[in-house]
Amino acid sequence: MSAQKTLIGIGNAAIDAMIELSSESDIQKYNLEKGGCVFVGNDDPVMAQMLSDYPDHFLDAGGAAANAISAYAALGGQTRLIAKTGQDENGKFFKRETEKFGVVHDTSATTLSPSTFLIAAITPDRERSFLSNHGASHNISAKDVEEKWFTPNTSLIIDGYMLMSGGGPEAMFQAMDYAEKQGSEIIFMPCSLSVIDNNRDLIDQIITRAHSFICNEDEAVRIYGDDYQTAIQSDFDWGVVTLGEKGLWFFDKGGDGFQSPPYAPPHIENTNGAGDNFSGGLIYGLHHGMSLKDACLLGQKCAIHVLGRKSARCDEGVRELV
Repeated sequence: MSAQKTLIGIGNAAIDAMIELSSESDIQKYNLEKGGCVFVGNDDPVMAQMLSDYPDHFLDAGGAAANAISAYAALGGQTRLIAKTGQDENGKFFKRETEKFGVVHDTSATTLSPSTFLIAAITPDRERSFLSNHGASHNISAKDVEEKWFTPNTSLIIDGYMLMSGGGPEAMFQAMDYAEKQGSEIIFMPCSLSVIDNNRDLIDQIITRAHSFICNEDEAVRIYGDDYQTAIQSDFDWGVVTLGEKGLWFFDKGGDGFQSPPYAPPHIENTNGAGDNFSGGLIYGLHHGMSLKDACLLGQKCAIHVLGRKSARCDEGVRELV
């Protein structure tokens, strides 16, 4: 019997304050980027004003890679998260929530910065827009990554938001070095147009080394242009581009195709984390013998599951989707 696969994620250990904005115009009022992410300092006055204006916000553990591997773990898989928290209550909260389904998260906390904190602002159309500080994620380094974690039976999923923090690129490329040395698969999620626009040189470096690619259509177009399908297939062994309510496009060495959602979400609480949970479900399916098409279907079901939750992460009910 072959060894069980393990999914390793490297990304930001983020605490999300989920705020329900009263109107679409609040996007301009708080200088947010609709559907995107604006990075600010740890003591940003706009962030403080939003928290004051909406004191009944919902606190959640987030982070793109962390959400993806939490879904993978909730489905029954083995996972490890490399992500830096501060030595504070937010860091303790993140660790508790992340380890809930068995994720190994033993990255040492730092005293140099508070834990990474962001606001996920939900507009009436249920779209989320982020206002984020870097916090403890700035203090991650190559020393937080150990070669012994990587084997031919591990896959590394990269959270593009790591490129926006001080020590993030160093830690990410160290993880990629170990993954390559040990024969681990490397899966890249760019995560945001802001990440792509501000880190194009690093994005290009990652693309030359990654084996697989998961993104949404806006991200694919920003990197490759409108004819992204041909270019992506030349760069990766397999990949998936999500198309919102239209479904997704996927490819591997056996060909490519489109897939509609299996069913409409019965209720959309917000879109936060849906793409991340899709990735976790997709990779779990691939690691457990599914074809790419069937693994995409599992990922779609995980995304729909999270669309109906306040949290950006799934709950134990996701196991029933396998």
